[in-house]
Amino acid sequence: MDYGFKSNRPQLRRGLCYSNEGIKQAGSPSVIVIGGGIAGVAAARALHDASFQVVLLESRDRLGGRVHTDFSFGFPVDLGASWLHGVCKENPLAPLIGRLGLPLYRTSGDNSVLYDHDLESYALFDMDGNQVPQELVTKVGEAFENILKETDKVRLENNEDMSILRAFSIVFERRPDLRLEGLPHKVLQWYLCRMEGWFAADSETISLKCWDQEELLPGGHGLMVRGYLPVINTLAKGS
Repeated sequence: MDYGFKSNRPQLRRGLCYSNEGIKQAGSPSVIVIGGGIAGVAAARALHDASFQVVLLESRDRLGGRVHTDFSFGFPVDLGASWLHGVCKENPLAPLIGRLGLPLYRTSGDNSVLYDHDLESYALFDMDGNQVPQELVTKVGEAFENILKETDKVRLENNEDMSILRAFSIVFERRPDLRLEGLPHKVLQWYLCRMEGWFAADSETISLKCWDQEELLPGGHGLMVRGYLPVINTLAKGS
């Protein structure tokens, strides 16, 4: 399958999906896929392989969405997705990455020096370049966990969903003792930014109902050494 981009409107480009053997017969059912992120490209790939005629609409001049590998430094740097979380057969990406022979730098376990979830591995600095005492980082981390526990109470009390940021506001209204000022408040913002980075979304768009409902796959974590772009290219063009 290949994608030929043709101008439609200034803000919209059209990608036609077709096989190396030529366009499918006109009698085949047709589908329009909106969005050329990894989900859209994977859907287009599956539909194409099932003998559908597929038109993929993507507003950017590239495929991948949040998957974006930059080669401007002479080597791949992923500006979006970087890891394979859950290197196991239950992860649908793992077999594809394995077939491509793409190397993974395992970033979990005692021998990893590249990536560590433990807070003790972080060194935070204030705006003047002074390192924030690790004891303060740990103390604020405990406060952050207490705030999250209070947001769980808010979730149970409300049938309708809200953002995690709105839930934080409700918690602070009820529990002013959990408010932080000065440097501790800035460290608390860093904890919130870590949550935003994990979900690649601002706190006002993260769902209170669903933020912690993820399914953790076994197998540890692996960094995509050559970037995620080969995965997108394979889904878009076939092996």
